[in-house]
Amino acid sequence: PTRGTLVATVMASSAIETTLLFSLENARDGYLDRLLHRHLSRPLTRQLLRTPLTPNGVTVLGIVIGVSGGMALGAPGWLGAIVAMLLLTLSSVLDCCDGELARIRFSESRFGHLLDITGDTLVHLALFAGIARRLAATGAVPSTPVLVTLGLGILGAFAVITWSEATEGRRLQRNCWENRVLANVLSPLTTRDWYVFPLAFALAGRLDALVPAAAVGAHGFWILTLVVLLRVLRRV
Repeated sequence: PTRGTLVATVMASSAIETTLLFSLENARDGYLDRLLHRHLSRPLTRQLLRTPLTPNGVTVLGIVIGVSGGMALGAPGWLGAIVAMLLLTLSSVLDCCDGELARIRFSESRFGHLLDITGDTLVHLALFAGIARRLAATGAVPSTPVLVTLGLGILGAFAVITWSEATEGRRLQRNCWENRVLANVLSPLTTRDWYVFPLAFALAGRLDALVPAAAVGAHGFWILTLVVLLRVLRRV
C-alpha cells in the first residue's frame, strides 16, 4: 500500500490493531473530529470490523441518523435540541467510521466519496429544515434581505474553499504561515463542526439570532480566507 504503519512483529495483536486504528486519521478532520468523534469512532470501528457491514453501509446508516437529527431540531422545546445533538453526534462518529473501515480494508472508492458528500448535503438540508420549522413555530422567520445575504456568504465560502483545495498542491510548495492557517484554522471550519452553532442557539432559546449571525460570519469567513489564499498564491 502507498500508506501504512510499521510495528514490531513481537507486538501483541491487540496492540497492532490499536496502532493501525490510530493511523487512520483524516488530514481534513475538523476540531470536533479530533477532540471527540475520533475517540468514539475508533472503538466502534473495531467492532464494525467484525461485522459484514461495508463502509458504504455505514455511510448510509450515518445519513439516516443525521437526517433524523436535523429534523429533530424542529421539535419545540429543549428536548428537540437535545435529541438533535445526540443524533448528529452519532452521525458524525459514523462519518468517521466509514472512512476508517474503507482505509483499513483498502476499499476506498470514488462512489464512496460521492456518497459521503451527498450524505453531508442531505444532513445539512435536514438541519436547515429543522431550523426553519422551529423558527416558523415561533414566528421569527428571517427577512428576505438577511436570507439573501446568508446565501451569498455561503456561495462565497464555497468558492474560496474550492479554490483553496484546487490549488493545494501548488500552495504546499512553500512552507509558510498562510498554508498553516488555511489547513489548521480555516478549512476545519467547513466541516460538520458548524452543527454546534444551531444546537447552541437552540438550547439558549435564541435560534432567531442564528441566521443574522451566520450571514455576517459567512462573509467574514470567505473574505479572510480569500486574503490568506491570495497571499500564499502570490508567493508560489
